[in-house]
Amino acid sequence: MDHGIEINVAIFPMIMTLALGKPIQKGENNEGTEIAPSGTFEPDIKIDLPRGAYLLYLQKVAMKNELERRLFQQYAYGLAFTNEDYSELLNLIMTPVNRKWNQTLQQDMLTPFGVQICRGENGSQSFELIEDAIPAIKAETWECIILDLLRKSTYDIISCFDFNATFIRKRNEYADKEALKFHLGAWKFSADDAEQSLSNALRAAFMFTLVGYYFGDLKDQYENFLDYFEAEFYKRVSLVYGMWASRGSEDTIEYIPLYESFYNLDGINKDKLVNILKAILDNDAIALDERQTLKNRLIDGAGTFHTNIDPVGLTLEQNLIKPAVNFILLREKAKETLASAQILCEEGKYTDCANRCYYAMMFALKALLENQGKLAAWKANELKEAETHNSLDNGFDDLVTQGLLDSTDKAAFEYVKEQRWKCDYTLYRFEKLDAENCLRKTQAFYAKVETITA
Repeated sequence: MDHGIEINVAIFPMIMTLALGKPIQKGENNEGTEIAPSGTFEPDIKIDLPRGAYLLYLQKVAMKNELERRLFQQYAYGLAFTNEDYSELLNLIMTPVNRKWNQTLQQDMLTPFGVQICRGENGSQSFELIEDAIPAIKAETWECIILDLLRKSTYDIISCFDFNATFIRKRNEYADKEALKFHLGAWKFSADDAEQSLSNALRAAFMFTLVGYYFGDLKDQYENFLDYFEAEFYKRVSLVYGMWASRGSEDTIEYIPLYESFYNLDGINKDKLVNILKAILDNDAIALDERQTLKNRLIDGAGTFHTNIDPVGLTLEQNLIKPAVNFILLREKAKETLASAQILCEEGKYTDCANRCYYAMMFALKALLENQGKLAAWKANELKEAETHNSLDNGFDDLVTQGLLDSTDKAAFEYVKEQRWKCDYTLYRFEKLDAENCLRKTQAFYAKVETITA
């Protein structure tokens, strides 16, 4: 490197080497042994790609810029970065450049990497950057550097989750010996689709964490950038782990930006989002705290989105956010309330059990209505449907008419509703057998809703 700075160039990816030169003339030494095999040559110029493009940028462009030179020297000398340094570093990455710039140029082996061959006046050749490629190469160069700066924190967080537990390497003779690998760089590194997709998802989690800091999301809640990064990246890795551990028969996963602005959900299939959330929240292998963090994020994200709604956001909310988030959270309420009812019955708190049975059935009913697109819109500035008891009764009748539920389900609902009313508002003798009866009806109703919405 220029200016006496040395770094580990392995932080930059390398997928191929290109060397240009003249063939070595074939001959023999005194013993008659061939000096050079046929077809070999002595390279005049040689470059590793895309690594060489990034090194050319640092040598010939970045060192001419005072800010970039200072940041690079801090990085190379291992000096600590301040919050302001990290913000300036992110400014170099979060630029509106087209990473697909090379598609508009005539393709050859060098052009996709932003490099060209220049010939000097004396006929010598050298590799130089293509001018139009420099903005993209600049962003990619600094992206590699911040990945290296945060490498320890990044991999310490990833190691908190046992991704390898559900991974089987395919098409590899060492499948039972080679552990799962991670690589958060932009370039493909693995022929194993599952391994590559996981790294892609972790990379997306990493980049979205940086984007959150860059745009100020939650940064004021943390003392410094590193505290922010470790807490927020952990949340996103937890989400990735949830998707990975719950992927079932699927080989690959794709990052869902649930910890970002909900505008990023545009284009995601509603059923796919629902299935991912159900799989994560139903997976007992995922820590309860992490599942609760995800539920809290759904509530906070939907609330922020709904409060600041605009015409574009309204369409997204009606078509995806409310149908998916409201269904999931109502289903979670039904599941948790039913669990509470079971505990209360076991503890002999029978009248309280009746109350929880009714609300478990109510939440399950509302989840089914949401699943069928029959639940009213959220009220202004409030995550609450504009429903009344009468409208919910009418909705129940519609589900019976539709054939999803039947008269037995309606009778069970009305029975539990009446028992709860008596327990809550009158002096009513309600004993163990009564509570167990309510509990059985509630369990059957919840199970039926689960089957319908599976």
